[in-house]
Amino acid sequence: MKELAPRVCSAIVLITLLAAHTTLASYIIEASDAAGRLGEGNFTYTGAGGTAASYGNASGGQLPATSDSPATFFTLRHAYGGDTLAPNLDQYTFTYSPISDADNTVFAENTDFNLPQNLQSTGLSGGDAGIYNVYRIHPANPNVSGGLTTYDVFVNGGLEITESINQNATNSVTGANIGRWELLGSVGLTNNTDTVAVTMTPETTGFVSMRASGIMFEYVAPIPEPTVLAMLGFGFALVWARRRLMP
Repeated sequence: MKELAPRVCSAIVLITLLAAHTTLASYIIEASDAAGRLGEGNFTYTGAGGTAASYGNASGGQLPATSDSPATFFTLRHAYGGDTLAPNLDQYTFTYSPISDADNTVFAENTDFNLPQNLQSTGLSGGDAGIYNVYRIHPANPNVSGGLTTYDVFVNGGLEITESINQNATNSVTGANIGRWELLGSVGLTNNTDTVAVTMTPETTGFVSMRASGIMFEYVAPIPEPTVLAMLGFGFALVWARRRLMP
């Protein structure tokens, strides 16, 4: 009976941590300022010259690639821009906060977000503090001018992730221009009031300096409380002590 104690302790901890996250969901922000779009009000476009973004509807079969089976299909409006006069640079900004942005999209658990990269949904709902995956997606259109596009992910104003990609690339392994959800990285939010901002900035200016279809936030796991860590540590200590005492 004694040897079951650590396992029971750990099981109770895991059940407690995951009990509130059984809804299959995520939060998507479309690259559009139009009414009625996913994540309405959480996308903004700015350019030093005040140029407005141009928008278009992604065609079926491109966003994401229907060669993934089953296809994680969406018809997301995309933005492209913008300012043709250097040194003005366009920037797209997507903002998210768990407390105010309720999940707006439902996925079945283990839905393929990106088959070549083996990216799948967690099947957990957001809304609380915890670890979140941040995904990006843009149209499979090799007509971006201006070099690389840089994605920066900030938590409460502090830079957490940065990645520069070639949006004209077609390599589905390194994954830039494949019309699928791609993982930017993960961020830890210690409070549900924390704010995540994802910015996109082109390397140089051009009429079509970059393209965007959306950003997605999906809950991954809680950040363990000190009491939870203590419980887990106690369980491991019992195992270690028992093994030390065994002849």
